[in-house]
Amino acid sequence: MSVTPVPRVALVTGAASGIGRGIAQHLAALGHAVAVVDRNEAAAHGVADGILGEGGTAVAVTADVADEESVERAVSAVSVQLGPVGILVNNAGFARDGVAVEMSTQDWDDVVATHLRGTFLVARAVLGPMQAAGWGRIVNISSISALAHAGRANYVAAKAGIEAFTKALAHELAGDGITANAVGPGVVVTGMTEAGARRLGRSMAEHVEALRSTVPVGRVGTPADISRAVAFFTHDDADFVTGQVIYVSGGPHG
Repeated sequence: MSVTPVPRVALVTGAASGIGRGIAQHLAALGHAVAVVDRNEAAAHGVADGILGEGGTAVAVTADVADEESVERAVSAVSVQLGPVGILVNNAGFARDGVAVEMSTQDWDDVVATHLRGTFLVARAVLGPMQAAGWGRIVNISSISALAHAGRANYVAAKAGIEAFTKALAHELAGDGITANAVGPGVVVTGMTEAGARRLGRSMAEHVEALRSTVPVGRVGTPADISRAVAFFTHDDADFVTGQVIYVSGGPHG
């Protein structure tokens, strides 16, 4: 694999914090022009400004990935400001955990809409330009929870759906120079981890230690761990790798 990738326009959803922020920063450091897409306008601008301050190229775009018109406006804005999207990282998402028997329909719908519907809507919005260019890289962020995780049926279903959607895309786009792959993070400490600690009545230190003890390599993950895997899939030389799911989780699962 060549060391320096060809610069592209990369759109990263959910890029204002956590794993998405790490991916956006990493892709910018590789020379790509990055669209930081998020519902949180102020935080998205903060990430974009940080990239600009490091000498990179970035714009902040506000969007709700579960809303079709919002997605279309966002992709149009990115195309005008940076050019056609060549790299898409579908990362936007959140958790609203609970056992299935007690889960509200709204909690199910909201999580599935952002993760699974959002992944579809943004991918569909960028596919035309990718097909016209004869080149594209789509990386969808899944989770080891796709393999089953008690107490979060909505999240599990959404992430498993993303993996199946990724494989379907890979088949459909194989002749167009476009690859579609998924990265499934394991235990990665982000703001979502803090919410999990609060839900379980643990301190953050207690929660991280409990999570760390489940990871074979003996440490929790960081956004940088996920970013490096994403960067591999986006590389020009990764054109023979498509329809794959890689779990970046510090050990085997499933």
